[in-house]
Amino acid sequence: MDKILRRVRMAEGQVVRRNKRKSAERHGLDKFHRRQGMQPLQAEAGAHLAAAIRARTEDVRLGPIAPRRDVSIVDQASNYWGSISAGRAMLDTKLTTAQRKARCAWAGGEEHLCLAVGDRVVVQEGPYKDKIGVIDRIDKKNMALELANDLRVNVSVPGYMVDEAEKPVRVMSSLVPISSVRLVYPVTDPKTKAVRDVIIRELKPVEIRHDRPTRTKTWKRVVPGDNIAIPWPKRAEKVIEDHPVDTLRILVEERTFVPTLLSPPMPESVVDELRNAYSIFRTRHTPEYIAAKEAEAAAKDAKKKADRAMLLPVQAFNRQQRELRRARGQPLLTDEMLAKIGQVIAKNKLGEVFTAESDADTAADKLRSAVEQLSINADAVPSSASENKPPPSS
Repeated sequence: MDKILRRVRMAEGQVVRRNKRKSAERHGLDKFHRRQGMQPLQAEAGAHLAAAIRARTEDVRLGPIAPRRDVSIVDQASNYWGSISAGRAMLDTKLTTAQRKARCAWAGGEEHLCLAVGDRVVVQEGPYKDKIGVIDRIDKKNMALELANDLRVNVSVPGYMVDEAEKPVRVMSSLVPISSVRLVYPVTDPKTKAVRDVIIRELKPVEIRHDRPTRTKTWKRVVPGDNIAIPWPKRAEKVIEDHPVDTLRILVEERTFVPTLLSPPMPESVVDELRNAYSIFRTRHTPEYIAAKEAEAAAKDAKKKADRAMLLPVQAFNRQQRELRRARGQPLLTDEMLAKIGQVIAKNKLGEVFTAESDADTAADKLRSAVEQLSINADAVPSSASENKPPPSS
């Protein structure tokens, strides 16, 4: 089982690394596509700005002989005079999550947006500054608004989309970012009791509630600091018509299956169809499978132990000799033996012969300490070194 669990951990680690690599590649591709989509719009805006500066300079310098520019001639961005491209009018750009959050930060954030269709807002940036309109559509993909019957612009239509009888320039509603507008709501003055329109600079969601049956969220919006509750605009009730192909509610709510405690909710064979029984990521196994794997591991361990029990003749002889030496115990040396050994060591190492009794006693003490040191070193030698020695020849 340890091998199976180790394989599961390795597979999970591989999936995490693969997902991380794919996420990095996806992030790079998204960044490339965003930059690619922004370049033509930025180039068009820059070309229009440069053309406007050049036209203003010519109008001032030439005066009454300045050229007419309201003619059907396309500019370098393939737009007619006084028109822009459809992508620029609809803000057709792909934003990052941080950019979307920054656009709607004043209105409660991306998840709990405190704006709805029917609210009155005022534009604070762009050519339509200080214009008040009603929200007709909210584009949550780019966090932009479309005002009803306002912000109309001339859009150049590509040649392959129009016929000869149609005009190459059409009028359509453009979008405005949420960061460029503010909410307008009538508030009663506490002193004069007069009602006037007030620009709301910031909104905050409160009393967030989750409805599990419908999987929806509801919240209220207030003005932070003043604690003024801003009600949501009224919406017309959506009329739902029944058709012959629709399923009746009574049939939907009818209970056709009632599980009991006496039988499982589904056959055991269906479990393997819903969950792959041979998946590499599986961690829950049946008792029979676990017992079989444990028996297999025990058989492998027993085979390893049996292999260790088989020894070579040299190893068996060395083991027998060690057991005999261990049974004899440590040898005992008498003072006479130590004195004799001391004389031999003194003769070989020091080159002196000790004949006097006092010299013999000194040699015996030195020899005793030397023998103790030799015995310590002998104990420190590993037993495996003796196993590889060949048996003595007879």
